Amino acid sequence: MKKTLGNILNLIAFAVLFSLCTIFIAIRVSGLGTFIVTGGSMEPSIHKGSLVLVQPVSPSEVKVGDVITFQQYDQTTTHRVTAITQSAIGPVFSTKGDANVAADPEDKTFTGQVGIVRGTLPVAGFLAASMQAYWRLLLTVIAALIFFSCAGALVFRKESSPAAMPKPMRPRRLQPVHVAVDPDEAWRAHLAWLESSRRRAALVA
Repeated sequence: MKKTLGNILNLIAFAVLFSLCTIFIAIRVSGLGTFIVTGGSMEPSIHKGSLVLVQPVSPSEVKVGDVITFQQYDQTTTHRVTAITQSAIGPVFSTKGDANVAADPEDKTFTGQVGIVRGTLPVAGFLAASMQAYWRLLLTVIAALIFFSCAGALVFRKESSPAAMPKPMRPRRLQPVHVAVDPDEAWRAHLAWLESSRRRAALVA
């Protein structure tokens, strides 16, 4: 029962991750950018933790009431356009968060494209941030496991390899030497030696 429940939970988690990956790929292919809303300045139209889908457009295409994403005070901000005036350098935008009492203190001009919000995915921002954190940790753990597994396999393989172990010295066996002796030849040699000994004795006498 526990094993079946675990398999079902794993299948659900895999399906959720696969669906999110498919959605992110489709978003990238369509040319949209994604940003995570970390503040509540656009409540209740855009909730904190939402994922906003942003399309790069020309500043001339932005209208009053559109929600745009821009850099402000070294951070990405998503606010609504409340007014547009024209200047020598192009359109000048006044922005304000829906939940803020006061408008943004500085007007904005964009020399290139500006991101206009085309859609929002509530809570998806939290999921995306969690996935990024856990995927990085998971990839780090997997890389470490692979590294140590390969290193351990090489070490144990080297230690257990027959080529690395010294071969035991085998004692050399002495082979018997067989000498073929002809009895007749040996007898003739003995007689010759006796004859030579007798002659030497006679000479000495």
